[in-house]
Amino acid sequence: MTNPNDRPYVICHMQTSIDGRISGKFFFTPAAEAVYESDNEIRKGYRADAVMNGAVTCGEIYSDGFLTARPADCDAADGVAAGVAARGASDTLREDFAAEPYLNNYIVCVDTKGTLKWSGNSVTHRGMPPAHVIEVLTEDIDDGYLAYLRGLKISYIFAGETDLDLPLALKKLKTIFGIERILLTGGGQMNWTFLQAGCLDELNIVVLPMIDGNTESAGLFDRPPAHSGQDSRGKTAFAPLSFKLDAVEKLPGDGLWLRYVPDSK
Repeated sequence: MTNPNDRPYVICHMQTSIDGRISGKFFFTPAAEAVYESDNEIRKGYRADAVMNGAVTCGEIYSDGFLTARPADCDAADGVAAGVAARGASDTLREDFAAEPYLNNYIVCVDTKGTLKWSGNSVTHRGMPPAHVIEVLTEDIDDGYLAYLRGLKISYIFAGETDLDLPLALKKLKTIFGIERILLTGGGQMNWTFLQAGCLDELNIVVLPMIDGNTESAGLFDRPPAHSGQDSRGKTAFAPLSFKLDAVEKLPGDGLWLRYVPDSK
């Protein structure tokens, strides 16, 4: 585990089918909707300062999808003209940018390659109050995307040269924005990244009363293909982690809330 004093407290909270799928058409069925009200109350009870997701999940839920062209090639209708005009100030662009550093409600998107498209610097979801967007980037991002974010007054931080340095990202979220509690809500590979880095303090699973059966959709924890679980000598590089069951609660609509903590706690 990383030093919890250097980063926010991280709660991974996920809705899943009985067979462990976290995406699919079953989320839009009456049976799933019957559990949503309870799930919303559970989320509010965490009193998190920020919700954090990977780029794919953010693109599906929070942003305006994904860019089809790099920002320097977009027109004013995409909201980038003011940002692109600032591209000459490369040194300034490559400093962490806190557009709204004193709020208590953030959406943090791990978008290391700069793929997300935005129309503004705040988003709403599922009746929650507006949340300010923070992008987590790596240093190999192009200046055009940085200018694009600045033009929209979207905050961003750098964490790693070419690959995500998750402990550094979490430390910056705490020191720059004052974030003390993060609600991690996917996707599967993002959850895996936190797990592997030892940055999960709680794992909360709301099980929806249905089975999806789609083996191609995302699971709760998906190891990326590059992390096959073996090192260069063919030996196991990642051992399974164990958790302790802390609480179980049946929810209206036949859902189930499971709360786990790492076995090392």
